[in-house]
Amino acid sequence: MIKYLLGCASGHEFESWFRAGADFDAQSRSGEIACPLCGSIDVVKQPMAPSVVTKRARAGRPPAQEPAPAPVAGGATAGADGVAVREALKAFTQKVIANTEDVGPRFAEEARRMHFGEIEERQIRGSSTVEEAQELAEDGVPFGIIPVLPEDLN
Repeated sequence: MIKYLLGCASGHEFESWFRAGADFDAQSRSGEIACPLCGSIDVVKQPMAPSVVTKRARAGRPPAQEPAPAPVAGGATAGADGVAVREALKAFTQKVIANTEDVGPRFAEEARRMHFGEIEERQIRGSSTVEEAQELAEDGVPFGIIPVLPEDLN
């Protein structure tokens, strides 16, 4: 697995994991990678420092100049592997699932109809294509994207 820092044409930055470097290129060409904030498929790799494994790291000791863990909501800290962030995302996803109606691939259609007052508003979740997400954003329809965690793909 390889992690890339990505950026969209709107200036948003986000990280994503790929099985190999060529997978990013193939998915980018086919329009399968979209910004989780705005839905843009105009996504490119951003410069980032390589992760170098040293003897010290292999021995289980942290590098001498490792930065302190970043604080996250509730005062917890996210270690190098982001465990706290992943757990918070899992909890958020479970709450969304418990409190919304799954409309599956009809998500874009249902969200647009609610936005324009054609049907009563309700809490929904579902799936859409990248193109549908872009159209929702262009129409001003509010929606969010919950990222898929690597372990969810197994």
